[in-house]
Amino acid sequence: MSGKLVAWIISLLQHRDWIGSLGVKPLGLLMGILSLSCCGLSGFGGLIRNSFGSFLGGFYGVKSQASILYAKIMVMLHGLELCWDKRFKHVICFLDSLQTVTLVKNGVSPHHKFANEFFSIHQLLDRDWNVVINHTLREGNACADMLAKMGANTISPLVKLVVPPSELSPHLFADAWGVTFVRE
Repeated sequence: MSGKLVAWIISLLQHRDWIGSLGVKPLGLLMGILSLSCCGLSGFGGLIRNSFGSFLGGFYGVKSQASILYAKIMVMLHGLELCWDKRFKHVICFLDSLQTVTLVKNGVSPHHKFANEFFSIHQLLDRDWNVVINHTLREGNACADMLAKMGANTISPLVKLVVPPSELSPHLFADAWGVTFVRE
């Protein structure tokens, strides 16, 4: 069988050197994105879990902005704001958009269409906390993808979650067991 094994827990374990150097258990901020081109809306969603996979919070919503990149930027912004508001000091952020991760890490021109949003993300990152931002494959981000689908089916711009919705349970369970998926 050819392909790449993908799982949330594998992504987290790749950061064990960074985790060990902190001497604490960081939180994994997982984010996902879903685009519905048929109706011009972009659903987004994300969740916060501890290093054991336990649900600590989440969010989903919809953006009417036609740009998928905008929705991906906003999901990162909302997720980081939620972590800061909850006073988490050590966060690993996984986003299934390599383009957004690259733009955040490398910066954008002040003339970029979404320069203000990137500036807001960088202001958050410059605060007194440890945040690592990395790309993950969509297959390893099933929980966030499920929340993004919920976002695409709502009219609310942002819904914050204290407990996981029941639809998320099978995905959280699969992640806790370390279920892997093959990406061809």
